[in-house]
Amino acid sequence: MGRDEPLHLKLPAEPENVRVARDAVAERAERLGLQGRSIDDLKTVVSEVCTNAVLHAYPEGSGKRPMEIEMSREGDALCLAVRDHGIGIQPPKGARPDGLRMGLLLVGALASCFELRSSRGHGTEVLLRFPAGRTG
Repeated sequence: MGRDEPLHLKLPAEPENVRVARDAVAERAERLGLQGRSIDDLKTVVSEVCTNAVLHAYPEGSGKRPMEIEMSREGDALCLAVRDHGIGIQPPKGARPDGLRMGLLLVGALASCFELRSSRGHGTEVLLRFPAGRTG
């Protein structure tokens, strides 16, 4: 597998696969030149987004229902997409107007670009960008 080759994972949305996804993304990011705090931030983001898929996407139980993780380098950026095919984000009563919970707010703060796509019954896709040159 080449140094800049994209990462594509499709895993059952089960708790043990959060770590599998986090470790695979961190390993590939290291090969792409990320270091230190950038790797830690990326691991935090993957853990949070994948945990959301495991806990919330499939309320009837995940079974073998998938979460997908894709990561690639685009110029000076590392692009990450995490998606599920579940119920979509359902903001709880009294939630913030944008519907984001604390975990997704953290994800948005750690990435240089954050986009959330979700529709009721059709799943959720989280798109993120990180500067690939960050080493601090």
